[in-house]
Amino acid sequence: MKDGIIEFLKIYLVFILFAVWINLFLEISLRFIFEIPETLDVKGIMIFFSIFNFFGALIFFFRKYKAKIMGLLSLVLGQVCEFSFMRPEWVQKIYALEIGMDVIMPFIISSIIYWFPAWLIPSYVIHRYLKKMIL
Repeated sequence: MKDGIIEFLKIYLVFILFAVWINLFLEISLRFIFEIPETLDVKGIMIFFSIFNFFGALIFFFRKYKAKIMGLLSLVLGQVCEFSFMRPEWVQKIYALEIGMDVIMPFIISSIIYWFPAWLIPSYVIHRYLKKMIL
């Protein structure tokens, strides 16, 4: 039991480090490139991804899915979060049936840059490099 808890905490640490590093970096850097109407909430991002990646680490701990499957799960669950409670401006435009490039591009960007790598990268790193060292 104790070994399982320690193993889970190691997995969660890898998930949270990559998620916070990648997503916080993207949130800050993409604001210099694109016009993002939502305000930057670093504390909120960290809290959200701590919770989101807890579930990713839990799924990985019990199922040990490969990186691509973890990435697809992350993508689906991330978009569920976007449409259910995050509701950025582009989601609100979809609900209003105002679909154009200003809606399609943020959907593609959030899917490819934010959600797919959120669990893909940590699970890939664990499978590829860290399995023998930390787990």
